[in-house]
Amino acid sequence: MRDILHCDLNNFYASCECLINPELKGKPVAVGGREEDRHGVVVASNYEAKKFGVRCGVTTYQAKKLCPEIVICEPKFEVYNKYSHQVRKIYEEYSDRVEPFSIDECFIDVTHSKIFGSPEKIANEIRERVKKEIGLTISVGVSFNKTFAKIGSDLKKPDATTVITKENFKDKVWSLPIGDMFGVGRKMKEKLLRLGINTIGDLAKFDKRYLVSEFGKIGEELYNKANGLDEEEVKLTIEQTSPKSIGNSTTFYKDLTDKKEIELAFIVIAESVVERMIRKNIKTCKTVAIVVRDSDLKFYQKQCQITPCRNSEVISKIAKKLFFDNFSYLRGIRLLGISVSGFNEDEQLSFFTQEDKKVDEVMLQIREKFGHNSIRRGNTLNNEKISSALDRVQLDKNGDD
Repeated sequence: MRDILHCDLNNFYASCECLINPELKGKPVAVGGREEDRHGVVVASNYEAKKFGVRCGVTTYQAKKLCPEIVICEPKFEVYNKYSHQVRKIYEEYSDRVEPFSIDECFIDVTHSKIFGSPEKIANEIRERVKKEIGLTISVGVSFNKTFAKIGSDLKKPDATTVITKENFKDKVWSLPIGDMFGVGRKMKEKLLRLGINTIGDLAKFDKRYLVSEFGKIGEELYNKANGLDEEEVKLTIEQTSPKSIGNSTTFYKDLTDKKEIELAFIVIAESVVERMIRKNIKTCKTVAIVVRDSDLKFYQKQCQITPCRNSEVISKIAKKLFFDNFSYLRGIRLLGISVSGFNEDEQLSFFTQEDKKVDEVMLQIREKFGHNSIRRGNTLNNEKISSALDRVQLDKNGDD
């Protein structure tokens, strides 16, 4: 039997803002678009703001209406990533299996970490260390699989540890609403509710054969997980250093409808993706994919094969062509993203391709020494509002998919 923790940093973005500015502690705080932009969107809020109904997805204009005293901070993702990595370093002292689930969530397998004590003791020690050394609080779920560890971390917040065992999971988990099930999104929740599956226990007791016939492999996986049969391992930390794909995306302060704004967005996102390739020592990619979210919150994806390269100008041109060839009919663009894959570390490049790569490498060196805004391509200065808003896509230096 394995011992798995799921660590969830509480109100992470807003809590980081309070670390930057201690005067914000105890006040309603949200992270989102600029206050003067009526269409700026809240991406996170603290407990004080949530009491007024300020949640992820409302506009900053609506947030001000709901809570006139709220403090709205523009995203500072470089700072958030700094704190995220500091926390992750603490996790890695307890296990060689630490698997990030998002910037503020991690799975940790402590099965072979008995030297530090029981899983619950390790969870409590990690909580205390993160609070004392960094100033953030976390909720930890402790269980025998990833599914129940994740559910456990959501049961008590903030700053708490919840233990779910083989003996008590039916009492602690089965009564929860089906929407709390790890892996059940909004659409799946609606489908399950139509079948009369209202709780996780209902799912566990449902006819497995019918779930498979209705949902295929996903139906079988959900049934197994509800019954405590999740066998997915936490990945070794060292195995995550060579990603299968690298990407980045951003949600805009307003819906983009202008062609030049969309082109600018792809330029800056492509730069951030290539920076990640350089940091990961990935020489070339053979596939470029884009993701698009429109004003109706619908997702679209498209990809193509390319001549192996690691050049942001080339990748941005391909991304723009993919978009305008396939999605130019969309009314407004809420989110854009680029990801690359098909890596080949043994790729032999021509002299000219190597020269093309140097521009991105030199830009990265300058930015790391003098700051991200110390150097920019000339065409990104045409719309300062878009380009500055897109600075947040320069995120996790080790980010990958």
